[in-house]
Amino acid sequence: MDLNRLAAEALAALHAGRRHTEGEWPKEGRLHVIAAVSGGADSMVLLDILANLRDAGICRLTVCHVHHGLRGGEADRDAAFVEAHARTRDIHFQMVRINVYAHRRSGESVETAARRLRYDALERVADTLGRCVVMTAHHADDQAETVLDRLLRGTSPAGLGGMRQSRALGRHILVRPLLSAYKRDLLAYAKERGIAHCEDSSNKELRYTRNRLREDLLPKLRKDFNPRIGEALVRLADIALEEDLYLETVARDHLRAVWIDKGTKTAQVRVPGIRNLPCALQRRVIKLLLKDIGATLYWRFSDIEAIRSMIGEHGGGHRLLTNDWIAVLQCDILHIGPSTLVLRACDSHWTPAELGWSSFFSLLPMRWQIAAEPVAGPERFTPSKWEAWFAREEEERFVFRPWLLGDRIQPLGMKGTKLVSDVFIDAKVPKSLRACYAVLTAGDEILWVPGLCRSGSHLVAQSRRAVQHVRIIADRHDQGRQ
Repeated sequence: MDLNRLAAEALAALHAGRRHTEGEWPKEGRLHVIAAVSGGADSMVLLDILANLRDAGICRLTVCHVHHGLRGGEADRDAAFVEAHARTRDIHFQMVRINVYAHRRSGESVETAARRLRYDALERVADTLGRCVVMTAHHADDQAETVLDRLLRGTSPAGLGGMRQSRALGRHILVRPLLSAYKRDLLAYAKERGIAHCEDSSNKELRYTRNRLREDLLPKLRKDFNPRIGEALVRLADIALEEDLYLETVARDHLRAVWIDKGTKTAQVRVPGIRNLPCALQRRVIKLLLKDIGATLYWRFSDIEAIRSMIGEHGGGHRLLTNDWIAVLQCDILHIGPSTLVLRACDSHWTPAELGWSSFFSLLPMRWQIAAEPVAGPERFTPSKWEAWFAREEEERFVFRPWLLGDRIQPLGMKGTKLVSDVFIDAKVPKSLRACYAVLTAGDEILWVPGLCRSGSHLVAQSRRAVQHVRIIADRHDQGRQ
């Protein structure tokens, strides 16, 4: 395997794809690469490849060694070895010391804490150098171990995709250019090039989960079940990743279609657009929703299922989530975010009201009384902005609810749609009145903005459906302002 070519192709892909990330990158050919080098054979091979690319003028290069403080003198030896090698090849060197035990979170394993803190350290180094590409020496055998570990712990289809070749690391990009190469390829490359490296004695300690997978379970699986188990697990990861990327794109399209409003940590979405999806897509849409507004938080499968079960019900309800978040369902609108923010936002809106076939009730925030009854389709319609006739199915749900940012209506006589906010602006509705203005809806569709705009949907003419007459008996002062 030509590993130089593999790394060059990875860098070329970054050149082509970096325009899809936010912010300014250096000009073509001047990418700053940070190589995460532990001193082991894998990372020393990566360093050799990147040093050759640096010498060819393809990139700038910094070597970063993270000292975990876990192996005493052996760890000091590795740090000194990497630094000496970097100096020999005239490569900028930085070492970062971390204290794994001091910054280990409650319930977190040493392995997990070391990995988290290592990436944090690499990101901090990158921040001092501008926008960077951070490269690690993860290879195909690491990928096989990752997939097997996730299978044993229990994972989603996305988890079966293992490690991705590239992902964001803060405002930088993390790349694993050796992910398609196996350990045997790297050792052969090191032998051919005469690349020295250090041996980490902790890699043999079976108290660490990854070591038990590598030294115990995988050899047994090779011997007793499948001599090519590593390749099978890597192939599974490749297939799962491609399918996950496709389904994530589909889920993202569905999420965009139901967004109403999205803040820093809160969101409102229309539930019918999720409720009608297959179960697999429902989970993905909800997971993306939580990720978008709570990217730094950890979400459990139980959180996703709690939301999914609630939106399967009509009416209202709420579910308490981890991280002191809450999901509130009000009249097919899902409000989600930190409990204090969501409950405050929900309290600021009046409760939506379902419109029965024969109804008479008040909407106090608007000082309106609503009167509705089933009627025969009239031959003539009164030209009033405060009453309307709708062709309606027996089981169809009509609801008066507060308008929401992003709501659109297709005005009668128009082919396209119009933002309700623009309807307010055109009619010069005072902002104080807009905050609690009511609209009549059928599912996701807005049928009527009383006093302002009637949609071209559910028209009585040439319809065989039953007809409902709806009147707004509004405060005369309010009518006068409109």
